[in-house]
Amino acid sequence: MITLAHITDLHLDHWPNNLDSAIKLLEGTDLDLILIGGDNGNEDGLLRTIEEFTKRWPHAKIAWIMGNHDLWHRPYSHLWSSFEHLSATYLELQNLETSYCTVVGTYGHYDYRGGLSSVPWERYETFTDGKHTWNDRYIDRLGHTNPEIAAEIADRFRERYSAAVDRCLPIIVLSHTWPFAPTDETLRSFFGAYGSNQLIGDIIMSHAVRPTVLFCGHTHRVARWDEFGFPMINTGSDYREVRVTKWNLGNEPSVENRVAVHEKRATHKMGLSRRLLGWLRLGA
Repeated sequence: MITLAHITDLHLDHWPNNLDSAIKLLEGTDLDLILIGGDNGNEDGLLRTIEEFTKRWPHAKIAWIMGNHDLWHRPYSHLWSSFEHLSATYLELQNLETSYCTVVGTYGHYDYRGGLSSVPWERYETFTDGKHTWNDRYIDRLGHTNPEIAAEIADRFRERYSAAVDRCLPIIVLSHTWPFAPTDETLRSFFGAYGSNQLIGDIIMSHAVRPTVLFCGHTHRVARWDEFGFPMINTGSDYREVRVTKWNLGNEPSVENRVAVHEKRATHKMGLSRRLLGWLRLGA
């Protein structure tokens, strides 16, 4: 049986202790594959994460993607920079090919189809509806619209997914944003416009071979979605509530979501912290 872990949204640039929490949640687990799902705390946080996981699980293969926060104050084309100095597979450039599966990944971005149809796309381009603001205005879009960026990302993903299908092994997809917009329009919202890239989902559904499992993050809310014939799991890690998902890949797959909650109290100048460990079983 192959065991993998999904870690995402650690935001180590502002929450440096989250890495220790994630590692603690996985102690005692024999991992074969580690997936790092974006909002890693920029390159310093990513490097630290890869080094620490390599130290503790030296035989595990590691693959990673960026999140939207990793692109703040950078051009979006940073997605396709070279990271050859890192001892992990960067999935925006190439698939991770193992003897037992192929991992395909992408940051994803958003094409606005998760938003309200009553709001014009031009309004979403401003990142505000007058009441709420989405902070990805810090990404340098180099003159492109967000749907144009989403389309470029999806076009590159298409080639990698086709290559994974050709290997005839189980496919695992790693994305930061959801690859599908909610099919129930009552679940869509202004912020939902920035939560999914339906173009990625369209590519997946255009193939007869679907993923064995798909992992994502971004929303900081744990969820599982089986509507399209394969499990999509949002690990749901949050700033003060670190979560990891452990998945067993085999004839009888199982999934567990582990959480470390940090409750900060301002009763002393330095503050007090308490860590609660819990479990959430998301089904098989």
